[in-house]
Amino acid sequence: MKDISLREQVLLVCTGAIPGALLRSQLDNSFLANILGVFLLGLICGLKLNSRSYFFWILGFCGSFTTFSSWMVDAFALINAGFLFRASVFICSTLIAGFLSLTLGFLLGKTIKQLFPSL
Repeated sequence: MKDISLREQVLLVCTGAIPGALLRSQLDNSFLANILGVFLLGLICGLKLNSRSYFFWILGFCGSFTTFSSWMVDAFALINAGFLFRASVFICSTLIAGFLSLTLGFLLGKTIKQLFPSL
């Protein structure tokens, strides 16, 4: 990651975070945002893109699109409303689906990279 300056890293993260946050604000579903975001994260990791893409897409876009805080607020709201079982299912299903989605994205990215090594 030393091939780009700290200034450029910050700029890339910020410019990636803006569309990620704006898109996230349009989704009223933290489960969907997190699953889509980790799929994209896996895809990008599988593609092994350059460090500029890492800062823009992984840290910037995916970092602001997927939100641990909204996931916790949703889980807390379920628990606070007395839906302990439902909250447990929500938490576990998000973790499992998120990991599977990340894995699928990674495998797809790796396959694409093998088919198109110049990416």
